[in-house]
Amino acid sequence: MKVVYATGTQPVQLPTGIGGMVQKGSHWPADDPVVLAHPELFSADPRYGLLYSVEPDGWDAPVAEEATAVPGERRNTRRG
Repeated sequence: MKVVYATGTQPVQLPTGIGGMVQKGSHWPADDPVVLAHPELFSADPRYGLLYSVEPDGWDAPVAEEATAVPGERRNTRRG
């Protein structure tokens, strides 16, 4: 199972139609309907899932982007 992490706290509408809350740092299955409906709220970067009392070294280091999609991932690109 691929897991993603919430990058912030945000209210969302759940698939049942009831309002819910995405909590920063919470772990979600990448194929969950809330994740698929709001991909901008989640990241595969595990730093978002960390709990800490003091920011660890490297917390604000830039994340290297992947040039290719992983199996099953869709990229939002347009062909010219």
